[in-house]
Amino acid sequence: MTRLPGPVGVIAGGLSHERDVSLASGRVLAGELRDQGLDVQLLDFDTALVDRLRGGDLAVAFPALHGRGGEDGEIQSLLELLGMPFVGSSSSSCRLTWDKTVARTVLERAGVPVPSALSFSAQTFRDVGPGHLMPIVLERLGADLVVKPTESGSALGISAVHDAPSLSEALVTCFAYGDAALIEEFVHGIDVSVAVVAPDGEPRALEPVSVAFDAGHEMDYAGRYSPELMSVQSPAGLPAGTLDALKEMALTAHRELGLRDLSRSDFKVRDDGTFVLLETAITPGLTETSLFRIACTTSGHPLGEVARDLVVTAVSRQRPAE
Repeated sequence: MTRLPGPVGVIAGGLSHERDVSLASGRVLAGELRDQGLDVQLLDFDTALVDRLRGGDLAVAFPALHGRGGEDGEIQSLLELLGMPFVGSSSSSCRLTWDKTVARTVLERAGVPVPSALSFSAQTFRDVGPGHLMPIVLERLGADLVVKPTESGSALGISAVHDAPSLSEALVTCFAYGDAALIEEFVHGIDVSVAVVAPDGEPRALEPVSVAFDAGHEMDYAGRYSPELMSVQSPAGLPAGTLDALKEMALTAHRELGLRDLSRSDFKVRDDGTFVLLETAITPGLTETSLFRIACTTSGHPLGEVARDLVVTAVSRQRPAE
């Protein structure tokens, strides 16, 4: 049994659009850590949090916050300010990765294949007008597109579009979740996710996991969190060479973005074995249907064991100067 100088504070909830997913991840994570013999306190990201963190009894924090406040560097900045050891990436790395347009630029420069894309703000959409923007987008990227908020997750605000009218509608939906949109070419292929963990400080990629969603749920919230709407294959049924290349690319993304402890990179793998990286998650979901959790189990290290080792690693790191 692992001994720590105090309880683990699992932080979940918050007020982002992804609150429900975060609460589910927090409950699962807290249960897994308790099964490993650890004392756990489940905390919400609210006005009582600072007092709970400054109470002096917690040994380490484990953020399970998704969306704004959890993956944009905010909770990490707070923990750094308080000198509290925590699992996950630094605030600066989170801010870099949180903005999909910035992250994809960093990855593209590092040789990571990404879809062709462009982005613009809701203000530009309103000022220029969809009638002028849509033809340019379609001419540049083609008719099959994916529209997503530049700062969001859990498939919120994402739409697949195939013509100008649906593109305009997709942008309106997207702007309900953020002030800027990323428009990508639609890449046909298999959805594959690769988890990266560093329980001893050295990142390693777990076995890739492929997932197929029922028709009509390929890009929606329900498809991500309803077991009956998804079919998972772990490890992904791809040639060994492709699996190795995906794992190496996930490690490259993890390192180039300066991430720490854990991440999950999502890919589209074409029929010919080539692939593109869609995005890298700073705080992977940890719910019953989450691919990160499935990847841990397939790789022979259940989520509880991985989480326990990450907690021990976080405690052993040099505490920030106070």
